[in-house]
Amino acid sequence: MTTSTRKAIFVTLACALAALCVLAALAVWAPGSQAGAREIAAAAAAILAVAALWHVYDLARRHFRDLDRARGAIAALTGNASAVLPHHEAGDTGLEIERLCGALADLTARYAGERAAPDRKLGAILASVAEALVVITEQGQVSLVNYPAMVLLGDERVRIGTSVFAALERGPVIAALERARQVGGAVEAALRTVEGTEIPARILGLEEHGGAVLSFTHDLAEHRAEVNHDLALHDRPPARGSVSNGTRITDLHATVLDTETTGLIPAVDRVVSIGAVRVCGGRLYRGMSFDRLVRPGVPIPARSTAVHGITDAMVSDAEVFPAVYGGFASLVRDTVWIGHNIAFDIAMLRQECALAGLSWAEPMALDTLLLASALKLEAPGLSLENLAAHFSVDVHGRHTALGDSLVTAEIFVRMVPLLAEAGVETLGDALRFSSRAKAVTARQKAAGW
Repeated sequence: MTTSTRKAIFVTLACALAALCVLAALAVWAPGSQAGAREIAAAAAAILAVAALWHVYDLARRHFRDLDRARGAIAALTGNASAVLPHHEAGDTGLEIERLCGALADLTARYAGERAAPDRKLGAILASVAEALVVITEQGQVSLVNYPAMVLLGDERVRIGTSVFAALERGPVIAALERARQVGGAVEAALRTVEGTEIPARILGLEEHGGAVLSFTHDLAEHRAEVNHDLALHDRPPARGSVSNGTRITDLHATVLDTETTGLIPAVDRVVSIGAVRVCGGRLYRGMSFDRLVRPGVPIPARSTAVHGITDAMVSDAEVFPAVYGGFASLVRDTVWIGHNIAFDIAMLRQECALAGLSWAEPMALDTLLLASALKLEAPGLSLENLAAHFSVDVHGRHTALGDSLVTAEIFVRMVPLLAEAGVETLGDALRFSSRAKAVTARQKAAGW
């Protein structure tokens, strides 16, 4: 416990003890003729003692809450160097915890600077290239883009981590990548922007690291030495093995997922988007993600669009569920499914598979909502927003399937140290621990999930 917190608790306890001493003295030595005054003083002393003890409890509660947040952030940093550290307003927590978080921030900034040094050299070289360059992962995520490519394809459409298919039509890109793999070298192809403009391109597959380099000849009136990249998107987790109840949480191969839908009734509503990201050993592999719109075949109600922002126009050209599900199934194969209120997502996917005549195997799954409830966290509520705030998870892209998946993944990583303290070390332990959240489970079942 920090020095400032200890001092505050000692002072408060001293006040409580003084109040109890006053109460005892009144009870023993106050003359009977002053009984009314004695009772008033005794009540005041008792109130003071209770208030002081409550203050001690609140100090201790906030202290350990802040320690849990800091510890969760440290755990997240082991797998994600860009994880967000807890932010405290001045005076909101103990000085020592503020200093601890400050020291962690300084350390991560130093290591980030050291890791970025080779990247800056690479960036300086690539920034001088006149051709438009885009590097993508196997899933089509943009991991590198230079200034000519930003001008040619639109800087918002080819931002790092976004899908290149926001700028280019999927079919010609996939076909060109397949030809490049077959010939084992670069191929020429005519790609098309989403507006239908044809662009001559050269495609080279990155066999060892996965993905490809797309280059375009593009004349610029003014060249700018600018390149953005995150080549860690090409990182891959260890090979998947069998998953059982005895698998340790820290070794778990998992896929964190979320769906956006036309409504909340699996029997009648449809999926309009699926997002997912792989997690292993406390590390998020953002390059192994899935983010696809789905054409539901029914209108999307305005009340649902108000939540996730997906309109009928946005899914009019999307693929139907059977065409999308194959890629998702490949990502989640031999992994544990993790999600917030994941019973709903599983019910929706199960129903979609039934409607499409696709085979379905019930997955092993963990629900961050159930785990948070069983942990009895000091959070104002168990919504994804509240848990993100409690664990200091930076929230981007909320109410998109992939955005919610990324937030949930960060929350789960931060939960692992708390689960270990509660004796939860294996997948079987986590499933049994989740069953303690009986009220939440009852609500889910009542909703048909």
